[in-house]
Amino acid sequence: MLDLAADSSDRLHRQAERFLFHEAELLDTWQLAAWLELVTKDIDYRMPVRTTRADKQVGEIYSSRSFHMLEDYGSLAARVARLSGTAAWSEYPASRARRHISNVRVAPAAGDEINAKSYILFYWGRDELQTLISGERHDVLRAVDRRLMLAKRTVFVDHTALPIPNLSMVL
Repeated sequence: MLDLAADSSDRLHRQAERFLFHEAELLDTWQLAAWLELVTKDIDYRMPVRTTRADKQVGEIYSSRSFHMLEDYGSLAARVARLSGTAAWSEYPASRARRHISNVRVAPAAGDEINAKSYILFYWGRDELQTLISGERHDVLRAVDRRLMLAKRTVFVDHTALPIPNLSMVL
């Protein structure tokens, strides 16, 4: 079993970075079933909507009630099944996608978990359309059977309106 409590911060950082880079590669190459194997059964995956506030208003930058994505394991599994077949017209043929992961910061959490924050720059292209989505991800990575798995992800995009015709992919 991974002993996250005994690992140095450099080693935790390398383990988290390797996990995040591997995950991005699986998603970029449309190995969605393999990606789903990196997700815990109690996953909490969400992407709250960014709100625009007047300068003098104090409040949340991101909504606590509206989400671009609010997923659990069952809904992610259904998404993967749909995207892996030919029924997902929005991704047939598949879009070109590339996830650039950077600025990875980690901190040990309770027990067998690591808190990881990272920046994401997501390139999406289809036919003549191309766009970028940028944001920050807050992840909880959990050691399960000697490997890290994604237990929680919150994606905070920098956009108030997503510059993409559909959001069939996970970030």
